[in-house]
Order: sequence, then C-alpha cells, then structure tokens
Amino acid sequence: MRYRLACFDLDGTLLNTLGGLAQSLNAARRMNGLAPQTEDQVSSFINNGVVKLIERSLTADPGEYTEELKQKLLKDYIAYYNSHYLEKTFPYNGITEELIRLKSDGMMLACVTNKDDEPSQKLIEHFFPGLFDYVRGSVEGVERKPSYEPVEKCLFALGVENGDTVYIGDSDIDIRTAENSGMDIISCTWGYRTRDFLMENGASKICTAPVDIRSFMR
Repeated sequence: MRYRLACFDLDGTLLNTLGGLAQSLNAARRMNGLAPQTEDQVSSFINNGVVKLIERSLTADPGEYTEELKQKLLKDYIAYYNSHYLEKTFPYNGITEELIRLKSDGMMLACVTNKDDEPSQKLIEHFFPGLFDYVRGSVEGVERKPSYEPVEKCLFALGVENGDTVYIGDSDIDIRTAENSGMDIISCTWGYRTRDFLMENGASKICTAPVDIRSFMR
C-alpha cells in the first residue's frame, strides 16, 4: 500500500444518512410552520455542516428569511437529530468489508467530517465498532473542511505525514480538503454528488464501489 492512513468523510462516503437528515430537517421545519423538502433538495444542502444545511434550507424557500427563524430551526433540528440519528441511516453496501480489509492490510483509519462531533462519534462507534483509530466531527474553535485544520489535528494525533495519507470523500468539499492538506484524494460516486460534478471539480481518481478503494492505493 502507498499510504499509512486512509481518512474518510462520513455522510455520503461511509454512511447513507440522507433519509435521516431529511427526516430531521423536515421535523424541525414542521415545528416552525414550514413545508417539508424533498430528499433531493436536502442532498444539495449537505457537506458544509449543520449551520449551512439550515441556511440553504431556508434560502431555498420563497418568503422571509430571518436570523431568529434560522436559530430556532437550527435548535429544533439539532434536538431532533440527536434523538433520532440512527434512523434511516446505514452503511453503504460493501464499505464495512472494505474497512476491515484495509485494517488487515495494516492501514490506520480516520474519519474527519463537518457533521457535529457528538453524533459523528456515536455513528462511527455504532456502525463500525473498533475499526477507526481517530474520529473527529465539527467542534467549536476548529475550522471546518475544506480547511486543513481538522485534518492537521488528525495527522498530529496519529503521527502520520500528509504524504502518507489519502482522503476518501464524495464531494467537492472533500476534494478541496485534500488539496489544502497536501493529500491525495479518492472521490466516490455512491454518495451525494454525481461523477460529472466531481470531475468538474477536479476529481481525477473516481471510485464507483467501496470494493475498488484499495485498487487506488497501490
């Protein structure tokens, strides 16, 4: 293997969380008198963290956007999601088996995501117990991806150089993260962005199924 560490995104890469995210967002929207949005709409809001998710949900609506409504929707969304985070959420087909193979090959595994840290930790522990050497979601005081900062903290914690690390993700944010971090990137098409979109955003190594991840690491 060319790398010592495989660093993964979470939503759209390890786990299909779209149904759960849409359910939680629409629950919060109903609490605030707003009409539900489709999963396709919600998919386009994902990848920059929960605040951006709420902002994009509101700006997609005709009508008044107020800071008060944004904060109320954010609060209600977080409360609902933290109680229902396992619902309509599941690993992508073949990803668990591929993670086990990578560990058997002697690689370290990490997850660095823009999802809030608490649900990120719980989801990884629930679906992939004992497989990951490092997990970190969004925390106060640390910039979100595509900033290098959260990745830098991961590399420091594991004692790995960026040249020995590959990032695996499904979005343009992940591509920018790898660029800003001086790492190689493997983009995947089973998540929330299409192959054409990824290519338009500079993807050069595009994986269509988890079983093929290791072929890009040799």
